Amino acid sequence: MSTPRVLVCGSINRDLMVRTSRLPSPGQTQTAHGMEEVSGGKGANQAVAAVRLGAEVCMLGCVGNDGIAATLKNNLARENIDTQWIRSVPGPSGIAIVSVDDAGENSILVVPGANGQLSPTHIDDALEAFEWADWIVLQLEIPIDTVKHAIAIAKRIGKRIVLNPAPAPVRFDNKLFHVDLLCPNQTEAEAILGITIKDIDSARAAAIALCQRGAKQVVITLGSQGAIVCDGIDDITHWIPSVAVDAVDTTAAGDAFIGAMVTRLGLGDSLLTAATYAASAAAHAVTIPGAQPSLPNHEEVLAILDPSRS
Repeated sequence: MSTPRVLVCGSINRDLMVRTSRLPSPGQTQTAHGMEEVSGGKGANQAVAAVRLGAEVCMLGCVGNDGIAATLKNNLARENIDTQWIRSVPGPSGIAIVSVDDAGENSILVVPGANGQLSPTHIDDALEAFEWADWIVLQLEIPIDTVKHAIAIAKRIGKRIVLNPAPAPVRFDNKLFHVDLLCPNQTEAEAILGITIKDIDSARAAAIALCQRGAKQVVITLGSQGAIVCDGIDDITHWIPSVAVDAVDTTAAGDAFIGAMVTRLGLGDSLLTAATYAASAAAHAVTIPGAQPSLPNHEEVLAILDPSRS
């Protein structure tokens, strides 16, 4: 099987990681016990995850004309990601303020900055990158109209599309369902469908409902409860249990999952096999602080899948 070619179209951020004993309540002021800056953004994280696990990756996105733009772009280039389609636009680059408590849970505030300027015109200008890729990976930290245009272009030229609908918008446009694989987490699936997922059975029903809305295949990640996989052809669902690890930071778990899954699909794995591999990639990611620093390579994922290797 040849190396999968993945085009990630999405956000590129600088993450300000704040460590605290517990996440503050509204109106509460408390002292944190550490802060660091790392590269992040859902798009960039998923690109790094895919390239570390064996894909050939191209990144399409925007950075600002500020002091951190070159750092963000150079960081991706050091990962051997093709950065020729990253555009510089006026204004600040994207910033995320990530608070992580001692249990590894997080809360995130995102200032889109340059990510909000990624336009349908940028998509049209990057048609060469779309034609090069086997898989197109999208998230929702860039304008919805841009995502819809990217989906339309990818479908027109016969490319396979993965959409991570994060963060979930207030109104989920029906055109966003028309992808090969839709991969929300539990909270996003609840927001899209207007339901509550309270257990594995209701997660199975949610996955089927998302397929019935138009997605060819669906994977819903459920954190410590694992993931549900659904093939829209027959609406058969499978539950993938989570991997037990000592979590210190869940920030990039979903991005590790997406990058791992699309890489394994590109290498010819079934959806169930790819999602099982992705669950181990996510498990590794939560054991290391920071977004991109936590993303594993193939050997690290295999060590989770088969502990006898380590």
